[in-house]
Amino acid sequence: MMVRTCPLRQRSAKVPGQTATWSWKSDIVEICLGALCSAVIWRYTSRNDHKSVRKGFLLVDPDEGNGKGVLVSPSDGLMLWSCLVYGCCVSSFIHRRQDKDPFQLFVYLIFATCAGISGYAVGASANLMLLGYLPWALCIAMAASLLGHSLYRRWKYVAPSSGDEEKLQSIR
Repeated sequence: MMVRTCPLRQRSAKVPGQTATWSWKSDIVEICLGALCSAVIWRYTSRNDHKSVRKGFLLVDPDEGNGKGVLVSPSDGLMLWSCLVYGCCVSSFIHRRQDKDPFQLFVYLIFATCAGISGYAVGASANLMLLGYLPWALCIAMAASLLGHSLYRRWKYVAPSSGDEEKLQSIR
């Protein structure tokens, strides 16, 4: 069986600087787009979930505003498109970065657990926890994963290697 590599991978191997810049920019775009979609999903769910409006903390009253703005009262279609775009952003981010960040799963689990605990603590309904708190938690996890990985790489290049310390100890 003959294995062929993707033409895009061959092209990216020729110019390594451009792929790193493109990856960083696409990560930021996905995080921002995911946050915008999370805002739409949160607003739609909080306006339509009557139990969470009565019991929740930091939720807006559904009678507030007169429905003139898009984010004040998002339509069903906008909610659907926001969910689809949000799902694509998160899955693309996770798929592209899974080889670079081995602790990505744990970061997502920690933030998702915190979202569930905070939703339970304020008495939010299951709908609001899944469609309100969880999307925001995953957006924060994406940003934390990107920031943590970049800080780790920066620290890794700045920190001296153990071999240098052994050489310094042998000189003393």
